Amino acid sequence: MSAVSNIYLIIFLPLLSSLLCQLISKKSLPFWIALSSSVLLLFLTLKVLPDVLIYEKITNDFELSPLSIALEFRLDVLGIIFLLLLTFLKIVILIYYRLDIDRLLDHKGRKVFYSVYLMHLFALTGIFTTNNLLNLFLFFEIYSFSFFATSSISKNLKISKLSFRYFCLNAVSSLVILFCFLAIYLAFGEINFNKIGEAFALTENVNKWFLYAIFLLLMLAFIVKFFPFWLYFENLKSINLVSNYISIDSLFIKTNVGIFIILKFLYFFFGSNLLFTRFDFAPLFIFFSLLLIFYSAIKLYQQRHLKSITVYLCLNNIGFVIACMALQNIESLQAAFFYILNFSLVNLMLFIFATFLKRYFKTSSINKIWLIRQNHFMLVLPLKMLIFFIAAFPLTILFFANWYLAYASFTIDFAAFLLVGLIISNFVHVTLAIKLIASFFKRGSHPFENMVVLNAKEYGFYLASFWFLIATIYLASIASNLTSSLSLRFATFLLSNSI
Repeated sequence: MSAVSNIYLIIFLPLLSSLLCQLISKKSLPFWIALSSSVLLLFLTLKVLPDVLIYEKITNDFELSPLSIALEFRLDVLGIIFLLLLTFLKIVILIYYRLDIDRLLDHKGRKVFYSVYLMHLFALTGIFTTNNLLNLFLFFEIYSFSFFATSSISKNLKISKLSFRYFCLNAVSSLVILFCFLAIYLAFGEINFNKIGEAFALTENVNKWFLYAIFLLLMLAFIVKFFPFWLYFENLKSINLVSNYISIDSLFIKTNVGIFIILKFLYFFFGSNLLFTRFDFAPLFIFFSLLLIFYSAIKLYQQRHLKSITVYLCLNNIGFVIACMALQNIESLQAAFFYILNFSLVNLMLFIFATFLKRYFKTSSINKIWLIRQNHFMLVLPLKMLIFFIAAFPLTILFFANWYLAYASFTIDFAAFLLVGLIISNFVHVTLAIKLIASFFKRGSHPFENMVVLNAKEYGFYLASFWFLIATIYLASIASNLTSSLSLRFATFLLSNSI
């Protein structure tokens, strides 16, 4: 099967599977349809990966209609890396939260949930592969619809109120995005990404203030739409089953989509020459990233709960990603790749462990980890192995990220302040690792205090989940040559496509 055919299958497989879930009446089949479709999607993406890396992008543009969802696509190095990463995250989330969904929903509700899950996956593949401005907006709305549909099954008043507030903000951001897209279309008469990029390059001197205004409006809209961290903070102490699912979607899926969209618009439309040469935004971006790094480092030092720790670790990683984009060189963009990988794998593992602790022991405090250790040593062992990655030991993902960023920051200008941010951040990470180590040796006042005995099915499920994630993290670290090579392709692709 050709690469073009595989890409069409990648795009439409989740949509077809979503419809199939509604037609199946057997009890457990919707879950297996969702899981098998996700795994097949990951396999197809891996199959297409060598072709994309060789040719840098595979496109199919017919331009038969303004909204040619079935005809146009562009899968490039940036898109396929994020597609692989988020498909993997969706599979992990689907498997891990299956027990919660089975407990909360009846058979009809589960069918709806898995259909919406696949619709969400369809929107993601569309966002990462579309080459059409109006199609991108359509996929944004499908993505938002699937998120609201998931939150509607929570049967929780607080989550419903929070979802409505986000719906209002999302509606405003969608209107701003639509306005900007229409302004681009009216200005250049094009909705094809390639032609819009060429038009931007030809008119950047004449229409530079128009471009700046569009850029700022889009960035504000994207921040509201894809970085809704208040959804996470509002649900930190909740033990509602859907609340955890919504939090993990907001924290990991949405944020990665937002990073992808900002990179796409930053490089393919506005270009590094426009933003970092003619009007030097780099000091502003670095200043903002330092604020985020210092703020998250201070909050991390104060936290005792794994859920809170996870969100500030994520904020810390995002601060460094922003700094890497501002530096605009090979090493900094390689560092951005590793920060995104650390954000998506290491922080996800910590979050999943925190939700497990919260679910069974009603707290995610570091001081309560001993409750798991006293009865389920093999469950807590993966967290012990994660300490090396949290503390950024040599040959871990965070170590490579810090190494490349430190190399890129050895200058005599404003970027040198990032070295201070790296030192402070690493000090806090080591402090966090020491807290975790101390928690493993802590003992409660009563040996059987709050003891929870998992049945064989639950124990086997969580054991497999934790060990699968830690094995994936170690594999990404051990295969450092392959990962570094992919990070180099990621960096060179972004720099070569900046206008």
